[in-house]
Amino acid sequence: MNSADNIERAVEQLHITTRAETDKHILDDAFVVLEKSAQKQSPHVGRSVRPKTLRIRIAELAAVAAVILVIFALFFGKSATDVGLGEIYQVIGAVENICITTFEPVANEPMQVEWVSQTLNIDMFRIGKQLVLWDIPNKVKMTKYLSSDSVKTQILSGEMLSKVKQAAVQRFGLVPFSKISDIPGARWTRLEDSEAEAAVSGTKVYDLTWQETNTASGAIKLRKWRVFWDRDTNLPKRTEWYSKLQSEEEYTFETFAVVTYPTESQIQVLIRNAFGSAPTQPRDPEYRGTPQPN
Repeated sequence: MNSADNIERAVEQLHITTRAETDKHILDDAFVVLEKSAQKQSPHVGRSVRPKTLRIRIAELAAVAAVILVIFALFFGKSATDVGLGEIYQVIGAVENICITTFEPVANEPMQVEWVSQTLNIDMFRIGKQLVLWDIPNKVKMTKYLSSDSVKTQILSGEMLSKVKQAAVQRFGLVPFSKISDIPGARWTRLEDSEAEAAVSGTKVYDLTWQETNTASGAIKLRKWRVFWDRDTNLPKRTEWYSKLQSEEEYTFETFAVVTYPTESQIQVLIRNAFGSAPTQPRDPEYRGTPQPN
């Protein structure tokens, strides 16, 4: 493959688009410059030649512009295949069913497993030997110890229901902030580290870093959230949490989460096995608006 083929392929992968106003502005400027250039040529050159000459020169300029765009994209700009933080928030907010298994770095057993279904409108946790189901449509909280068959049911108040719904809006606790606008001066960067990508195959790795100030002591803590983005599914595959004091050099690895995407029926089976058939019975559908970008 020659260099021209490489340039064409790079241009295609960029998916560059412009508005009609921008195109017209560029062409108008090009015509002015080229007209001045044509006027410097021999006066014996007929006017009939100029339109053709201009078209050829503009075509040449377009090719040069495409090359410049490729250079800027490859060396100065963000790659067309990079994932923006806003896109991650949008994608996670639109996920219908998700399972988040959270570990401490040195532990073999998970600290917590959480199943969330937006289609069933439920949130279920397993913490230690206890299962807790927040069943929003039935307005109940169900608790079961794995060592027992008995199930404790608690009617949820309006205030409690509101808190549970708000927690669901916060992207299942998978991301550090409920909205991008809540991120105080954070930095979002692509991690160009082959070892990090090799840790979770088939992913691209991104870091979100920010700082927090202890209001009592004034101490500044630096936080880092790392996400491994699946190249095939365009969904998070794993997340990691780090922190350090401003005076410290290295971050401390605190927790990580493995993210999977079960079907609604798989979550129904889990609920039925733990709590019986009542929570999975068909219910009147609730209106769910289209998720809005933050």
